[in-house]
Amino acid sequence: MGVTCSSGHVSFIDLPKEFFQMLVTVGPYLYRDTLLLHKVCRVLRGYYMSALELVDSGDGALNGELLIPGKRVHRLHLREARSRVEEALGACLLPSLQLVPANPAVGQEIWEVMNLLPYEVRYRLYGEWEKDDERNPVVLAARQTAKLDTRRILKRLAKENLKPLGRMVAKLAHANPMTVLRTIVHQIESYRDMISPVVDAFKYLTQLEYDILEHVVIERLAQGGRDKLKDDGLNLSDWLQSLASFWGHL
Repeated sequence: MGVTCSSGHVSFIDLPKEFFQMLVTVGPYLYRDTLLLHKVCRVLRGYYMSALELVDSGDGALNGELLIPGKRVHRLHLREARSRVEEALGACLLPSLQLVPANPAVGQEIWEVMNLLPYEVRYRLYGEWEKDDERNPVVLAARQTAKLDTRRILKRLAKENLKPLGRMVAKLAHANPMTVLRTIVHQIESYRDMISPVVDAFKYLTQLEYDILEHVVIERLAQGGRDKLKDDGLNLSDWLQSLASFWGHL
């Protein structure tokens, strides 16, 4: 790891390309060492934040050379840093999260990196994440197990057992947020009575999981092939009413 300091006291943390190549090679199997997973998240956050700060600084030197006007070099390094961080998140960190036994601390560390990216980039990563699951049988098996467990818990969810089952839902979401939250949203579209207990259960979700939930809801709203109005052409379809009511209660 190299650090280059500018006259404005701004440092750029430069990571070797081999570091990112190793993350891509390891892929989802970084889940086997959660301590290392935590450290990788913090290194990536520091790396990307240093690139952001370099752009904001407006002056300085890189590798002993004066930066050219217009912050062009700064922005080139920011672009490269973003590309590398996106690759690490998509190929390693997010898939690893699905295989870690429920651990909200891991999700929070990943969110600290994700939160630095624009929402458009985050949502694209979420979409690619789900598609990439199908390429790895271990991750695919974890996704299918999470889906079945979520459906099983939702069938039992009621006001009488809200607290323990709500925690169970959150526990599943900590490990496999995309699959669990998508399954819940699908169920809510068909069963409106489920909205109230689900909303109460969602108070245990983390920031990362709420961000993924926003992505899932927007995706469902934008999905084509479904009528948004009933046959009378005046009233909203039941699935859209349920989804709107659910989002309004959050």
